[in-house]
Amino acid sequence: MAEKEDERPPDSAAAMAVPEDVSGYPLAVRLRTRVIKASLAWHNRRGERRLRAHAQLWQRMRDYARASAVTGASYSDYVTLYEQVRRHKPREVLECGTGISTLVLAQALLDNARDGAPPGRITSMEDHAAWYATARDALPPDLDGVVELVHSPKVDGFHRIFRGVRYAQVPERSYDFVFSDGPDRHSPVTGEKLFNLDLIDVIRRSEQPLRAVVDNHYLTFYVLQKLLGTDNARYDVWRRLMFVGPVTRHDLGYLRRESFLPDMRLLGRTTLRLRLARHARGEATRGGP
Repeated sequence: MAEKEDERPPDSAAAMAVPEDVSGYPLAVRLRTRVIKASLAWHNRRGERRLRAHAQLWQRMRDYARASAVTGASYSDYVTLYEQVRRHKPREVLECGTGISTLVLAQALLDNARDGAPPGRITSMEDHAAWYATARDALPPDLDGVVELVHSPKVDGFHRIFRGVRYAQVPERSYDFVFSDGPDRHSPVTGEKLFNLDLIDVIRRSEQPLRAVVDNHYLTFYVLQKLLGTDNARYDVWRRLMFVGPVTRHDLGYLRRESFLPDMRLLGRTTLRLRLARHARGEATRGGP
């Protein structure tokens, strides 16, 4: 029997779309795109099955979806977040962008505690006042002790040469897990699309290892791989997510020098590449925070 429309969280497939028009690309590219689309759909179907099997979490998601116009995430993303928190058992979770994902993260922490793990806390950031109010009203009362919703405007910020957007008032805590899915990446000053800076801000203050999941933001992916390297910032093409960590502030790269000589061409076009050094042992503060 077909399910009623209001029994499904309405954002269940939004993030699984692959909107790029690849019709003019070579055959190999079109075939890869088809395979990726099939993988995204498979992970989404698997995610829905896993979520439905967790009756309490599924009911929370349905209730929350009825109370708010949720958009953007997918069943696959929700299951990935749940599994990551269950596996790594963080104590302090920073969520950049409030939504159904808040419920998923909170349920994972509750399930960890039932299994004997220390209790955890989610600091969930939101920059839109109306959405913050809706999320606050829709949050189940029994999660008050697990989730702290924080309303904060977004501002422009910098790390090295990279310019991004971040929340203005993120509480300083010893975060060991971050879900980065906000704020909206358009600069409040110029309107340009930038990258999400909050995860970098957390990493550059962190002495303890932390992990992160970053949603489908390619500019953010690019900057994270430049600063952390591909071993510490791993893009999963099958889920369209980036997995970061475990990392500390000592893993952030810095610009030691500009070295373009190997790239220079006497004939034809010269492509200049950005090279960032990794912090060497004993040089953790060389490039600043």
